Amino acid sequence: MSAEPRPQQIHLSSALAQRIVDELAPAIQENLNLMDAQGFIIASSDATRVGTMHPGAREAAATNVAVSVYAETVRSGERPGVNLPLEYRGTVIGVVGVTGTPEKVQSLAPVLVLTIALLFERESELAGESRRDAADRDVLARLVYGSRPLDAIGSLGQRAPALAGPWVLVAGMVPAAAVGGVPGAAVFDSARVARLRGALGPYVVVGALRGVLWVLASGVERATDGRSAAGSGAGAALAERVSALLPGAAVVYGSVCHSETKLAVEANQLAALSAQRTTWLKPGVRAASSHLLHLAAAQLPATLTESLVGLLQDLSAGERETLGAYLATGTAAELSRSGYTHRNTVRRHLLTVTERTGFDVRVPEQAAVLALALAAQRAAGETSARTR
Repeated sequence: MSAEPRPQQIHLSSALAQRIVDELAPAIQENLNLMDAQGFIIASSDATRVGTMHPGAREAAATNVAVSVYAETVRSGERPGVNLPLEYRGTVIGVVGVTGTPEKVQSLAPVLVLTIALLFERESELAGESRRDAADRDVLARLVYGSRPLDAIGSLGQRAPALAGPWVLVAGMVPAAAVGGVPGAAVFDSARVARLRGALGPYVVVGALRGVLWVLASGVERATDGRSAAGSGAGAALAERVSALLPGAAVVYGSVCHSETKLAVEANQLAALSAQRTTWLKPGVRAASSHLLHLAAAQLPATLTESLVGLLQDLSAGERETLGAYLATGTAAELSRSGYTHRNTVRRHLLTVTERTGFDVRVPEQAAVLALALAAQRAAGETSARTR
C-alpha cells in the first residue's frame, strides 16, 4: 500500500481561462489576458486578441520571470503592460497579462496572478473530484449491480493507488423518517459523497447508487485510518467511521474478503439486502450476517415464498407481531418483562399461531419455518411496494 497517486498532467484550458477572465475583468479597469505556456493568448477581455502570439508572454513562461512591455519596445502581438508567469504546484502553466502602462499596472498584476492561481486550483480540485466520482460510481455499479463483478474487481489494481485486497464492502442507507422523508438519492448528494471520500482517504471507492451509499475499502487489515485492524473487526471499524460521518444512517458491512470471488458474493448479498431495506432498516451499524434471514427470504423462489406466506394468512396483525417479537427474544417471560404485553396475552397468541399454522414455536425446527415465513412476508411486501 505504499503506492502514491500518479501526478496528473496540468493543463489550462481555453474554456476555463476565459471563464476566469470573464469573472475578473469587470472588477478591473485594464484589459486582462491569459496566455498558455507557449505564449498564445487563449482568453482575453479583448476577443480580437484570442489566438494570437504574445512574445512577452512566451518569454515570461520560458524564464519564469515577469516581463514588462513598454510602448517604445512593443513587438508584433504585444501591447504595453505586465506579463507574469502563472504557476501551479511548481509548474508554469501559463501567463497572466495586464494591459496598460507598466508602472501603473505592476502592483495589480501580482494580485491577479494569485487570484487566478487560487481559482485554477479550485477548478482543478473540482475536476479531479468529478473524475474520481465517475470512476468510483462505475466500479461500484459493475461490482454491486453488474453481471460481471470480477471485471470491476480486476480494475481496482489499475487505479492509483492500487486497491488490492483484502476488501470490505459497506452500504449506508438513510431511513426516510430520519431526514424528513427525503429519499436516500437526495440525501447522498455529490457534496456529501465528496466529503465522505475525503475523510476516508485514497484507499476507498465511494459512490451513491439507487439511494444507497456504497463504500469499498481495500487493504482493510491495515485500517483506513492507518491503525491495525484484522479480521471481521476491520469491517466493523470502517462501518463505525461511515456511521459517524452519516448520522442517522443504517450502515451494514460485509465480512473481510481475501479473494475476488468472495467479494463478488458479498456484493451480491448486500445488493439483495439493500433492495429489501424497508423490512429491517433502522439507524445504527450492523453486520450483513445478522440479516441472513432477510437475505434468504429475498432470494426464495416465488412458489416457496407463496407457500410460506400462506402459513400466516389466518393470523391477525397482533398475532403476527407477537410471533415476531417472541422469535426475537425466545421466551414469553422475557417478552412480557420487556413491557411488550402481558404474559397471558403472549401465550394466547402463540397458542393461536400453533393452531392456525400447525407449527409450534417451542420446537426449534418449526420456529425456524415460522421465522422464515415472517421474513418472506416482509420481503413479498417490499417487492410489492417497489412495483406499485
